[in-house]
Amino acid sequence: MKHKFLRALCYLKELLAMLLLAAMAAIALGLTLQVLGDYLVERVYCSEKRQNLRLLEAIGSFRTYVQEEAVSSTNVQKIGVWNHSHPYIQLTVSANGAILNSDRWGAEMVGSDGGFVIRSGKNQEKISSSANSAEHTFPVNFTDGSYQVEIQDFSQNQLYALVSWASLAAGGIIFLALMLLYNSQVTSSISRLAKQVRQVSKGDLTLEITPSSKDEIGDLAEDVDAMRLSIMDKLQREELAWRANTELITAISHDVRTPLTTLMGYLDILGESDNLTPSQRQEYLSVCRQKAEKLRTLTNELFSYFLVFGKPTPALHLEPLDAGTLLEQMLGEQTADLLERNYQVQTESLTESRLIQVDVQHLRRIFDNLFSNVLKYAEPDRPVTISSSWVGNELHVCISNYVRATAGRVESTKIGLQTCEKLLTSMGGRFLRRQEGGLFTAEVILPAGCPLEAV
Repeated sequence: MKHKFLRALCYLKELLAMLLLAAMAAIALGLTLQVLGDYLVERVYCSEKRQNLRLLEAIGSFRTYVQEEAVSSTNVQKIGVWNHSHPYIQLTVSANGAILNSDRWGAEMVGSDGGFVIRSGKNQEKISSSANSAEHTFPVNFTDGSYQVEIQDFSQNQLYALVSWASLAAGGIIFLALMLLYNSQVTSSISRLAKQVRQVSKGDLTLEITPSSKDEIGDLAEDVDAMRLSIMDKLQREELAWRANTELITAISHDVRTPLTTLMGYLDILGESDNLTPSQRQEYLSVCRQKAEKLRTLTNELFSYFLVFGKPTPALHLEPLDAGTLLEQMLGEQTADLLERNYQVQTESLTESRLIQVDVQHLRRIFDNLFSNVLKYAEPDRPVTISSSWVGNELHVCISNYVRATAGRVESTKIGLQTCEKLLTSMGGRFLRRQEGGLFTAEVILPAGCPLEAV
């Protein structure tokens, strides 16, 4: 560990030194280009001859616009429209003691003192009196008379900005180039590691990834190889699980065929024999019901097993339903079945109608599993309690029963309860279970919707 720390510290110092060198080179190049670019803009683009040509071109365009559009000296809107199409030109119109100022942001009357005009904007500087820049002042014939228009050009600002961005980009490029040159010594190791990882990703998990250097790339190679071994171990465990699944399916298929064969045999007797007495017919029907119940139990166990241990999340078909009506139907069926089997049942129903978003088939399977557990483990001589209530914005359905003393002898995988938890979680709910003093309670919790009156 100490060796790795010292190695990392040494690499860090070397990296910081290279970063500092590259940064200094980038700054030096950027400043040099900035100074040179500003000099060229000032000496060439901003020369008096070129400035006068741009001003004459701009005033010519403005005069043509004024004539074609019949613009008056106080028409703020039209003058602003022209200036919007010439974003680096600023106009000052002096007419009858009033002053109109216009730039790329629009035109407005800014004063009437005829002396100093101050206008601020993104590309503007302070403008002193018009007499101070006579060479930039031109007469323009507006519809209400001929007036002096002071015009100033700020197009050099975009060149200064372009020089700044170009200098910054050049500095960044030289910085990246130096850093890439510095890192070229490790690219071969990275390429080699990448090639090995590609081979592993194609399924060749037997390829051992060995570090080619004693640096961070080497450490990465060791970590990747550890990941490869972990994947191999996981695949082996998944293969074992798949074999177990296959054995389970085979066993359940065998268990399904036996009651199914018996069921079909008794059904054939019932359908083909006309000499059966009522008692025999009732006996055969009872056997058919027992075998059908056995088949349902086996299929439920098979579904629960794959739901709990399978990877895909169960498909949902959520719909808004009245909780009171839904529970009355589902719990009513289960309660009637318990009463028919001579269980004592105490119920407590909802007192407020609200909506819940549920998948009906999933909710029915949840209650089937819970009441199946009641039939397996509950003490028949003590009451089974079924209560439904709202707790804040949640619906709570509690099913409580006393566990009989011989319940430990009943074989169970607890898959039914795990199925309930997974189905409720998929619907945004929760599943709680607890056992205190022989009393087992399963609690189904679902988020509530709005009251029915608001729908």
